[in-house]
Amino acid sequence: MILLLPFVLMISLGGFISGSVVIFWGVLAPIGALLCGTIKQAWYWFAAYILSIIVSGFIQPVISHSNSLPGYIIIIFFAINVGGVSTIGYVALNYFVKQKDLLMELMKKNRELEQAYLQQEVTLRQSEKLATLGKLSAGIAHELNNPASAAVRGAEQLKNNISDLQKTQFKLGKLSLSDEQLEKVKALNEMFYEKSKQPNELDPLTRSDLENEMEEWLEGKGLNNCWELASTIVNTGFTKEELNNLTRIFTNEQFPVVVSSVGNNFITDSLTEEIKQSADRITQIVQALKSYTYLDQAPVQSVDIHEGLNSTLVMLRSRLKKGISVKREYSENLPRIQAYGSELNQVWTNILDNAVDAMNENGRITIKTYKENQHLVVEIKDSGPGIPEDIQSKIFDPFYTTKPVGKGTGMGLNISHNIIVQKHKGEIKVKSKPGETCFQIKLPIT
Repeated sequence: MILLLPFVLMISLGGFISGSVVIFWGVLAPIGALLCGTIKQAWYWFAAYILSIIVSGFIQPVISHSNSLPGYIIIIFFAINVGGVSTIGYVALNYFVKQKDLLMELMKKNRELEQAYLQQEVTLRQSEKLATLGKLSAGIAHELNNPASAAVRGAEQLKNNISDLQKTQFKLGKLSLSDEQLEKVKALNEMFYEKSKQPNELDPLTRSDLENEMEEWLEGKGLNNCWELASTIVNTGFTKEELNNLTRIFTNEQFPVVVSSVGNNFITDSLTEEIKQSADRITQIVQALKSYTYLDQAPVQSVDIHEGLNSTLVMLRSRLKKGISVKREYSENLPRIQAYGSELNQVWTNILDNAVDAMNENGRITIKTYKENQHLVVEIKDSGPGIPEDIQSKIFDPFYTTKPVGKGTGMGLNISHNIIVQKHKGEIKVKSKPGETCFQIKLPIT
């Protein structure tokens, strides 16, 4: 009726020009709808209003142009309508300009909030990474301390043993051994050198019995330092029968010197091997730490998934070796991918660390890798109690944690989710039931 009634009145007054007294009324309809209704309603009103004007144009030539109003009244109303329509247009434009300015201000604030959020996320991610490294630092220190202490201890013992070795070598040189005897000494030294790389593994009780028997036998042959020599000979796996064979090759004067010399050589080789293994272990840990953090490398690089997983396992060794077995089911010939290596290692750490906590440091972890279409898939399973179904959808939410106060921040899995989904355009899912929880991570190859 708002549109129809003015239109009918306009026609009755003689057409679009003569009936302009009602234009103002007709304009109010779409303007009111635009200001008070929805955009969709405003378009309907505006379309109807334009349609009514077009219809008026077609009807105008066939209607009477006479009406009872004086000419000056029509002109006055026409001026009023022009002024009214102009005013309404100004009010409408002013309103929408203000809305535009308000919208721009809101967009600016949204950008500032987004930047603040991104900065906060970066800060939280760095904090979580530092917290993770802090948690690992005690274990790393312990892992480094053990081989370092073994190397220092071995060096001290080696220093003392070299002195004893020099003395026995000097005595051995004064014995005037025959060529056959020298070849036997050489063969014994070579055999004991190989034995030093893999000493005889025995349980404590068996070792103690063998050492006591060997010590008594050596004392019967007039040797000094029988206890030390007995321990050394047992480590080589040498038996009393083999020693008896040596007594037939060497005289009573030569035999103690030869056994002492060969024994000291074995101890020297064993200590050298122990120091070497300790140094190798330290190098391995340092290399794993460097690989774990990707020090001195670009943020994005060609990444071997297996190398990152292995480095993470080395970093977590102090926690894993308490009562947790790790089974690796790695697929062969997996391609390298372009990725943020250090951040992927943070994901592995978060998931494995949570698994250790869930199993109360006693259970089994299985790490499986394989290729699926254009993705690399990593599955990490644990034999823990599982995640209740009603909270599985919440575990990736920020600050959500089931750990006691002070044990977790609730950010680990949220950051892991962001690293996989946002930074690598991958997927991370969890499937859990009592006795098994599996995190599945898919990373695009290209």
